Amino acid sequence: MLNSKYKLALFATLLPGLAIAQEDNNVTRETKDLKENYTSSWNVASNVYMELEKFEGHRDADGNAIIDKLTPVAQVFINSPHSKWSYFLEHKVARRAITEDLNNTVNSFQRNRTQIGVTRNMVRNEDVTFNLNATYRKESNDSAPGTDARGSHNLYWVMPSGEFRITDKLSFSYWDAFYYYDRFVGSNDYEWEAEHGFAYKHSDNFTAKVYLYTDWTWDSDKNKNWEQNQIRGYFPTKINDDWSVMPYFRYFINEKLYDSANNYRVVNETDDGLRLGMNVDYRISPKSTLWVGMAYEETKWADAKSAGLTSGDDNSQKFYLAQVGWKYKW
Repeated sequence: MLNSKYKLALFATLLPGLAIAQEDNNVTRETKDLKENYTSSWNVASNVYMELEKFEGHRDADGNAIIDKLTPVAQVFINSPHSKWSYFLEHKVARRAITEDLNNTVNSFQRNRTQIGVTRNMVRNEDVTFNLNATYRKESNDSAPGTDARGSHNLYWVMPSGEFRITDKLSFSYWDAFYYYDRFVGSNDYEWEAEHGFAYKHSDNFTAKVYLYTDWTWDSDKNKNWEQNQIRGYFPTKINDDWSVMPYFRYFINEKLYDSANNYRVVNETDDGLRLGMNVDYRISPKSTLWVGMAYEETKWADAKSAGLTSGDDNSQKFYLAQVGWKYKW
């Protein structure tokens, strides 16, 4: 478990960073929120948040206990109720493989990401919504002086998304993102990430959403080299005008790693994993919301992983997520 020194460092780092965190397909969610709550010519919302990701027992090459990622993020959403177009900007700088007291070592590095996206509403009526998104992301990694350079790439993706109303309370919704990685060094590759499922609106205060989540990657020769399949559930709940919560879960159907040097044989996999999480929103004013999130995930793997990522006879991997942030509607 996390030691007291680490907990204090986590608290001291996250508290000043007041931020907001995101779930998958946050562009669609935030744009929808702007449409429903604003009527000005152009609506702008900003998110700033701090996110920490930690695998229990994870150590670097020199044996230091490390935090996998500590990431401040800034986001801007731009939308008009009178336009079919909406826009998204994001910049994040992740400190990777830092020690638990938040210091860098020769094994630490920094991942920089800047992306811009545009979404066009293609169809919108009482029963059907269909949107098409295109996004560009530039990613680079800065490593310590005297160490090997890390990869960088351009990433391009297209993402159709939409919703079909089945009844007044039940709907089917989806998004499918198709990625192309243009790597500066090495072969280019491909990825498909998606959610498809159903949402049931019990009342204005409670909705249940359950999706099949899929994430597959292929190398430049179209050979699959990784896949992850999950059942995901989200349960946004409004408690009152100021407080809302969203419990969620991720159940692992499977996750598989393939070895390109051995005819793409599966070299490690899990079909036993679960993440439980909770997001909490507190509305300070009609324009300003504070947000926190936390999650715990445990998976059990067929074979042990290196760097202390798994432990015990069942090769258990434990993961912690902490988020804190601030959302503002301008």
